[in-house]
Order: sequence, then C-alpha cells, then structure tokens
Amino acid sequence: MSFNRMNPYCVTGEHHKYKDSECPDCGQFERPAWAETWMMVARTMAERSYDPRLRVGAIIVSEDNTQMLSVGYNGNYKGGPHEHESPEPGKSGFIHAEINALVKCDYNFPKKKHMYVTHSPCRDCAKLIINADIVHVVYQVQYRDPSGLDLLRSAGIEVLSIEEAILKAKAR
Repeated sequence: MSFNRMNPYCVTGEHHKYKDSECPDCGQFERPAWAETWMMVARTMAERSYDPRLRVGAIIVSEDNTQMLSVGYNGNYKGGPHEHESPEPGKSGFIHAEINALVKCDYNFPKKKHMYVTHSPCRDCAKLIINADIVHVVYQVQYRDPSGLDLLRSAGIEVLSIEEAILKAKAR
C-alpha cells in the first residue's frame, strides 16, 4: 500500500509514526520508500521525451539517497530535431535516457551510485552503466531484450524491478 499524502492517519485515527515500515494497524507507510520516490522522478523525466513510441527517464542518485546526481530522458542530440530517424523499434536514433544521465554525472563522485530507470537498460546501456560504477539499478518496465539485465547481474550489479525494490525496503 502506498502513502496517502491527503490522509496520513491510519484507520485507528493515530498519526503514522512509521517512517520506512508499515503501520501495524493499517499497513500504510508514512512516506514512500526511496525506490518509489526516485522512480517518480524518473517517470517525470520520461515525460520530457518527445519519442512518440517509447518515453524513458533515468536518474542517478547517491547510495545513501542524499543527492540526486543526474537525470536523463531519451531524445536527440543537443539542438537536434524533435523527431526520430525511424519508427522501427530500436532504430529511433535517439540517445537513450541512461546515456543522457551518465554523460551528465560526475564520474569522480566518491560515493556509490544507484540508477533508477523507467525501462530496463539495453545491452549497450548496461555496458556503460558498468563502466560508470553504478552498483544498483532499479527499473519499472522490462525492455523487450533482457540481455542488458543479464549483463548487469553478471558484472555484480544489483538489479531489481521497482516491485522488488519496494519489497526489499519493507523487509528492512
């Protein structure tokens, strides 16, 4: 169950005292888990895309969730036309959201980094994520080719769907 921002009181009328765990009376959280929060930002970034077929958003944050380091969405090069090169899947010519977020991120950032992306990374983006020392990737929708996820996992990167990430947060 998600946090109800309009009514932070549980069914017993008590104000929620539980920060990152469920209220034992009504099962709601006082606030969304970090995975939910960052995925909301990634979804908002996806809305910036002008790709008519697939809008993707990505965000890179510090492992301790104290800093948003970079954001990206799929689109053309800076100053390029707001149209795809081909309507065929995989041939739009757009720069992927993960790449746009990675090129804007400080590679010398001393803390471990996490990436949240609306669609799981393709194989080429997975290679760049590995090289960028991202240690944790959360995605909302699985891309049609799961080989990017397989590559990330084989490189030791923790990969979770948003549902798995929320369940993991609840288990803490």
